[in-house]
Amino acid sequence: MLAAVGQICSTANVTHNANLCTSLIRRAAAQGVKLLYLPEAADFIADPEEVPRLSEPLESGEFVTKLREQAKKSGIWVGVTVHEKAKEDANKCYNTNVLIGDNGDIVQTYRKLHLLDVAQSGANGGIMQESKTTIAGKELPDPVSTPVGKVGMLTCYDLRFPEAALSLRRRGADIIAYPSAFTMKTGPPHWEALLRARAIENQAYVLAPAQIGEHSPSRQTYGHAMIIDPWGQICAQAADRPPKFPPDEKDVDAGLFVTADIDLDWVQEIRQEMPLWEQRRGEVYNIA
Repeated sequence: MLAAVGQICSTANVTHNANLCTSLIRRAAAQGVKLLYLPEAADFIADPEEVPRLSEPLESGEFVTKLREQAKKSGIWVGVTVHEKAKEDANKCYNTNVLIGDNGDIVQTYRKLHLLDVAQSGANGGIMQESKTTIAGKELPDPVSTPVGKVGMLTCYDLRFPEAALSLRRRGADIIAYPSAFTMKTGPPHWEALLRARAIENQAYVLAPAQIGEHSPSRQTYGHAMIIDPWGQICAQAADRPPKFPPDEKDVDAGLFVTADIDLDWVQEIRQEMPLWEQRRGEVYNIA
């Protein structure tokens, strides 16, 4: 079965970002893709003070509604991460990974557990405090059965915490999705290395959709959306082709996607030949 990951440059224009994503959904479905995963913050990337105004409820928000409608129309599963308006605090949101079925229903949601609060020096560094605008999630849902296999849902900075992926693997994940928006500071040295490590450790496919380019004068992301196989090999990677700033909001086909065939028999073969899970010494190091 064919899976795909998208690569876009979201801005503060939610309507334009929705158009970018629905175009990707249509084009991916036309190529026979069964599951398309879109990046983190697909709904918008804006200054932190804009988050309360632009965040939307999942059930009634413009952005998710448009994607649900297009998923149903195109008959394709869609994963995407958005700013979900928090009911308990009007000034904050959740960073929510949403899995939409091919009937347009929301099948599963996951609220990002690990928030990006860092202070990095040097070129492309700086202070980022996601917790100023975002409430951390408290649960890690079970993997979801999809046409391409059981998908475990994580988001961006979660990639640095292998225990989360191991927990999903323990619960049967064949695939782990990491919709992301990696910075230009961390992307070149860490992005590919971390993705391949998670795939190898868990003997699972990794879907890594990504934001790319200049979203505003103060925010750039690395891109390089890719799919990793359970042997740790890159089987698809999007072109390193960031759009010019400011993006042309008339060009709704500016997003890219790449595809890979998900071979669940190969997942099982790898796990049988090298039974990592059965060989774990959990009684010694007590990791989920």
